[in-house]
Amino acid sequence: MFDSSRYEVRQKVSISNKYVVYEGDDPILSAKQKKFKLKEDFRLNDHETGEERFRVKADSVLDVSAAYDIVDSRTGERVGAVKRGAFSFARHTYQLLGPDGSVAGRIVEDSVPMAVARRLVTTLIPFSYRIEDATGESVGAVDGQFSLRDKYTVDVDRERIDPRLAVVGAVVIDAIEEN
Repeated sequence: MFDSSRYEVRQKVSISNKYVVYEGDDPILSAKQKKFKLKEDFRLNDHETGEERFRVKADSVLDVSAAYDIVDSRTGERVGAVKRGAFSFARHTYQLLGPDGSVAGRIVEDSVPMAVARRLVTTLIPFSYRIEDATGESVGAVDGQFSLRDKYTVDVDRERIDPRLAVVGAVVIDAIEEN
């Protein structure tokens, strides 16, 4: 699990947000966001066994200032966190924090015109994000595909950023943005 540099995330049709993460053709994780919680809390489980693999929990009730901690459920190790950057209607930015809380990278929405069109015209325009390392250099991408439910690929340079942080981070962003 997490031996690749390319992943696919598919959102399932459901009242709540449900996701399946694929590595190649193999489903590796299933996730379900719990609705109506004061603080976001959801789990990503091994798709085959159902065993909890990752826990994501918001550190505060206020969504705009929350950091979403990502913990490896097997080891208790903090993988990192996703934190919303300065709010901008035009372009969303999220910080990827490493296990020690330092900035490991960012996930930045693509172009301003496309982002504005998504918000004002239609949410059917697939979203697209650039993954950067701490220096701002591109190390991957999250590219949405046209689909009734969200479906996107996550490409990441696994030598420069932890793929668990990038992939789980992309699922967290999709869930809190309700793209």
